[in-house]
Amino acid sequence: MNNDPHRIRLEANRELHARPFPVLRAGCHLVHICVRVSPTSRERVRAWIKEKMVDFPDDFKGHWETEANHSWVRIERHTEFVSITQTVSSGHDSWDVLDKAWIDESPEDILVLTELRSGIDLELPDHYDAVSDMRDGVVTAAVRFEPDENGLSAWWVSFADDPGGESAGRLLQMVLEIETYRTLAVMGMDGIRAAHPTLQRVANELPNGDSGDSDHSDMMKTLSILSDQESELHEIWENLAWRIGANKAYHDLVFERLVQLRAHGRDESVGIRHFLRRRLTPAIATADTVMRRRSELADQIDDRAQLLRTQLQLNLQSQTRDLLASLDKSAVRQLRLQSAVEGLSTVAIAYYAVGLISPTIEPFVDPQYKEWVKAVIAPVVIGVVWITMVRIRNRFKRNP
Repeated sequence: MNNDPHRIRLEANRELHARPFPVLRAGCHLVHICVRVSPTSRERVRAWIKEKMVDFPDDFKGHWETEANHSWVRIERHTEFVSITQTVSSGHDSWDVLDKAWIDESPEDILVLTELRSGIDLELPDHYDAVSDMRDGVVTAAVRFEPDENGLSAWWVSFADDPGGESAGRLLQMVLEIETYRTLAVMGMDGIRAAHPTLQRVANELPNGDSGDSDHSDMMKTLSILSDQESELHEIWENLAWRIGANKAYHDLVFERLVQLRAHGRDESVGIRHFLRRRLTPAIATADTVMRRRSELADQIDDRAQLLRTQLQLNLQSQTRDLLASLDKSAVRQLRLQSAVEGLSTVAIAYYAVGLISPTIEPFVDPQYKEWVKAVIAPVVIGVVWITMVRIRNRFKRNP
């Protein structure tokens, strides 16, 4: 593979310009869809989009725009989803563009399904969940987060004056991002809540930290229980850590966009920021609590496991010390026995040696001194035998 010295620089520039802001009229009607995508489903999602957008490229790089039949379409690929934004022509309904049968055949979950109506001095609906003035009152946005009977949430954006296509496009794009990210910020909450009973069970079954009176088998059993609980907590971390981190990032993006738009509520109505802070932030706090509880339990399990391992090591050292002391005592007894055996062996060898040597000397000695032969020979033989055995023992000591 050839090394391209410009690769990193060009990729950085492409990423910076990957999703440019659209240019839209202040008065427009948009539908916005986000469909989940993963490495395994990316091709199926691409084929699904191509069923409706026949011009959709096979080598989709992450951003694609087209305009056909007076309808503007924009498709973007993100980390977890692909977004499709399309204008609705005047006199048409949102579902004329969305095509319910096509959406129902989506190969992955539809994460966001919303419509946005904008205009200059647009009349806001009678019923909505929240409304805010933006950009120092130049723009007013109202939202109904609750889906209607067709599953569509809705936004209304009213401009005091025509800001121009680029400015309107940037603002409407940021509004759609708020709708997108507020949904993704609570994605996977069922799995996060489902972890709480497991954490509670682990906490209730956590073994007592006092193991001073436990024997070796009990401590090993307790250590096995702690190891199983640690595996459960690690599995929770593997399943939820990325999801919770992503949710928090989406949550922060929602309020970052509201700050950028300088959104503030009206005195007589609930503001968008206040509404989302009251409903969205507690979900993120719940996720943080679950992970914090998991970390606390993991620390407790680790501490108790360390104490048990230390206790087992001390017990093992104590047993080793007792074994060495027993071996020392055995060695002393063996040494004493060996000394006794050596003494007896010296006597026995000397006795037989005197018995063998005396008959060879007695014929050359005057008969009246024959009784003295053994008396003279015995000390010499005993000394020689003793010295010989000492030398043999010392040789074995030097060459074990």
